[in-house]
Amino acid sequence: MSGDLVNHAWRTSTPARSEGGGDASAVERERTSGDPGRALRHLAAAGDRTAAHLWLATQPDLLAARPDEADVPVAQIWRTALRHHLAGEPHLATALLATAPTGATGPHAVQTYCHAAVHHLLDDDIERASADVEEAARAAHACGVPTAHQAYARVVVLLAAATGDAAATLGRADATTGLRRADADLFRLMVHLDLASHLMRAGDAADALRQAEAAVRLTEVAGDSGYEPYALTLTAVAKCQLGRLEEALADGAAGLRLRELAGVTADEAFSLAALGMVHRRRREPRQARQALEGALSALATAPSRPASSAWVLAELARIRAADDLAAAQDLADRAVTVAREPERPYALLARGWVALLRGDTAAAHFDAAEARTGATVGRRRATLVDALQLTVLAADDPRASAGLLDDAAALCRELGDPAEEATVRLIAARLQGRQARRGAEGAEQKLRRCGVRLDPGVADGLTAITLRVPAVVIHTLGDFRVFRAGAVVPYGEWQSKKARDLLKILVAHRGRAVPRARLMELLWPDESPSRTANRLSVLLSTLRRVLGTGHHTSGRGAVLADRGSVAVDLDVIDVDVETFLTAAEEAQVALRAGHPDAPRALVRADELYGGDFLADDPYEDWAQPLREEAQVAHTSVLRALAQHAADTDQKLVYLMRLVHRDPYDEDAHLELVQVLRAAGRHGEAQRRYRTYVERMRELGIAPAGGPTTGVDTAAQQADSSSGPGGRVTRWRTPSAQPPWTAEVDAGRSPTGVPVQRKPRRLLGHPV
Repeated sequence: MSGDLVNHAWRTSTPARSEGGGDASAVERERTSGDPGRALRHLAAAGDRTAAHLWLATQPDLLAARPDEADVPVAQIWRTALRHHLAGEPHLATALLATAPTGATGPHAVQTYCHAAVHHLLDDDIERASADVEEAARAAHACGVPTAHQAYARVVVLLAAATGDAAATLGRADATTGLRRADADLFRLMVHLDLASHLMRAGDAADALRQAEAAVRLTEVAGDSGYEPYALTLTAVAKCQLGRLEEALADGAAGLRLRELAGVTADEAFSLAALGMVHRRRREPRQARQALEGALSALATAPSRPASSAWVLAELARIRAADDLAAAQDLADRAVTVAREPERPYALLARGWVALLRGDTAAAHFDAAEARTGATVGRRRATLVDALQLTVLAADDPRASAGLLDDAAALCRELGDPAEEATVRLIAARLQGRQARRGAEGAEQKLRRCGVRLDPGVADGLTAITLRVPAVVIHTLGDFRVFRAGAVVPYGEWQSKKARDLLKILVAHRGRAVPRARLMELLWPDESPSRTANRLSVLLSTLRRVLGTGHHTSGRGAVLADRGSVAVDLDVIDVDVETFLTAAEEAQVALRAGHPDAPRALVRADELYGGDFLADDPYEDWAQPLREEAQVAHTSVLRALAQHAADTDQKLVYLMRLVHRDPYDEDAHLELVQVLRAAGRHGEAQRRYRTYVERMRELGIAPAGGPTTGVDTAAQQADSSSGPGGRVTRWRTPSAQPPWTAEVDAGRSPTGVPVQRKPRRLLGHPV
């Protein structure tokens, strides 16, 4: 989130192309020919907001008038400062205006104080701008010149807009007195843009968007095409902070296109940086890097304010973390170096996130603490949300600090940013472990709807939480394996098979405490507990050593033991069977709710099932309950996949897997035969039907398609291939038209595959 970084420091640093087709050379000719007012108006029309503010704060009649002898010194200050600005030297203009004496009177003094206020205002130095306005008010009232008073009144409104005082801007109806219609429209446009900029910094993106959209409409009506790209960029930033990332991307791209078509060079770096920020929040590193490097190049061609450079460098650092952490670190360090106090917290966050991805949690924690303090003091709520996330993830025990994420989520709701709130919720859910998997799934879906990619790479909380691989991962579906820090624990580290068996038993109990006496009975069934108690303690020590990681991931260890019982903490270790069961349950819930993501969830659950639970221990009674539960869950997933498969081949694959899992699954057999027959694969359908018949006979059950008229009829039927012992026939509800029949005369095809019964006809009419 970087809506906090939008400020008045963005402006053109060289004379820009004008809306009337004029360019920098035209401005220079007018400046050197002794008409600085015309040159200033050209720049104002071309999209230079500083020039626009200066023009609105200028008394045109003073531009060519000869000052009185007493006014010459102060007149020389503002006129020389104006020439510096027109020459592309705003820093010299600001420095010169700062030398103006206090207490001066007359219209030239008013002009000097108004110009100084504008420079300080756009430099985000509100305190000094306010002091300048007070001096201008005193001088204007003292001299009694109408044009001086009008210039002062306009600066008062511009200051109110820059500080977010919308009521004050509306309350000065006389502010446009003395202005031509075009200049009055320009004045109203500056007010909207300044209000939007301040509201964005204050975190009020909704009101900022309203002001920016009003500015866009005014540019269309008044024809100030030089400001439309900047106004569109402000709408893009506001929508980005509101989580409307698709719209933000469209507005940002439209602003750049208009800038190129109109030949507007003012605020080019800001437009590129804003577009890069949108791409960064969408987690699109390649597009973000292209835009941000363009912004950095634009800043390099001319003098820039520290705020602009710090923002671009910080954003680019977070993007470069996707491919080059060393380069990202260098960019972040540069951002912190050039950042001034209002922007320093954001630069610190960029450096902190990069440090966290590099594994330097101490540096990340330090930067997070300083950024959090700066954002709180500066009331930068969007930056504070980011700082709280980094504070939690850089902590020694993130779960213990997770309460800060509730504060971050509350701030997101205040800001009206659903995408960032979903990010906070996802981080919180993943920290909570398996108990919050459903919440994590919901947050992921919300982020996707907001246009956010979930791939790791960009230096932010999503990447940091995604890369937080559990210290211990246990594979129990299929072969039993334990991964520690991403590598398989060598068999020799266990020292004995009993240590592995102990872990298996604890996992099979799913985090529930197992009495020590029960563990000893399972591990040493033929020995006395008095002899095995010490052995169990030795195994527990081995288990703790094997599951150790060398760094803390939670406030407690993976093995929880007291004097009476032992358990494993499933929030510290990751067990594949638990992950599968949760995914299977969520998929079934989504399926019952008719959620469009249900097919994807079913496929994911199926992919997680790597085999039967502890397949290497098929005869252990303590493993059987969880094994059967996982098998039933997987069967349900396969059945749902078969039912909702998009094409015949997929359906057949799932049905065959069902039959392979349970050779006596009658429904799966029959559906498999039916699908094969519908696909015209009659030979395979015949073979599958014969297999089905054999399986049913093994159970002593009449295959479907056999006698269906009732028990008496079934008892009287004979099946020559059933063997001398006959068979037990199940009751089947009679139906007018059973889908299958095994009657030799009417229900079998020449190949023996059951077919649908057709009604007989008499003289061409159905009976």
